Amino acid sequence: MALINCPECKNQVSSTASSCPKCGAPIAGSTGAGTPLTTTQLTSKRLKMQVVFSALTFWIGLIWLIFAIVAASQGNASDGAPVVPGIITFIGAVWGITTKLRIWWHHK
Repeated sequence: MALINCPECKNQVSSTASSCPKCGAPIAGSTGAGTPLTTTQLTSKRLKMQVVFSALTFWIGLIWLIFAIVAASQGNASDGAPVVPGIITFIGAVWGITTKLRIWWHHK
């Protein structure tokens, strides 16, 4: 067993591995104990980053919305204070759902 560099991420990988454990790229020339060569990561990094950013947008908006509602109920905020965080929460939710549907649609 020798260590080779992954062709995608340049991480050190066993020559007997069928795919890179870090990025999921198939290892060329690997037999992997008789298993066929497969790619374990089918979702692009761009879509994965969109999932992360949409989740951050949703949660930041939701936390902001909760604080705005509490402040409005105590009379510490102006009228319409929860509108902006509500819109941000909605955008994060729609963005996340859309990205998940795109991942499902392009899944092989």
